[in-house]
Amino acid sequence: MYIEYKFLADANVGKLARLLRMLGFDTVYDNAFSTQQLKEIAGREDRVLLTRNPAADKLFPAIRRFIITDENPYIQVKQVIKYFDLEERLRPFTRCIACNGVLHAAPKGNIIDILQQNTALYFDDFWQCDDCNRIYWKGSHYERMLQLVEDINEEG
Repeated sequence: MYIEYKFLADANVGKLARLLRMLGFDTVYDNAFSTQQLKEIAGREDRVLLTRNPAADKLFPAIRRFIITDENPYIQVKQVIKYFDLEERLRPFTRCIACNGVLHAAPKGNIIDILQQNTALYFDDFWQCDDCNRIYWKGSHYERMLQLVEDINEEG
């Protein structure tokens, strides 16, 4: 049975949230969410709460949750992928790592006025977030991110 997991990360796992977004997983995160807000969002949107809080079982008894056991975000993401059997569901670079919005190809001509000069000069392929309008391209950071995705895939 195929389950489409949606996640909610608490303040203790913010870097994990960004990594999950980078891998294409719908992950809501704001380090200012209160315990009550986490309960409401998880319930209303049917999200799995990701936390390092050992008291989560008592704080969130009616919420699906996964308690992260490691401090290292790279190990955390591997824990989540393995536990939820997500190895075959990675869709890297399809979500905004800043806000969780969906990314779509953005023709250079449509965004040229908002690109920095060197970015416009040296890059041709762009993606833009539907929600926050942030623009992405395969800059110097892309190879490092791609290597991380490959490492997660291999070790997952």
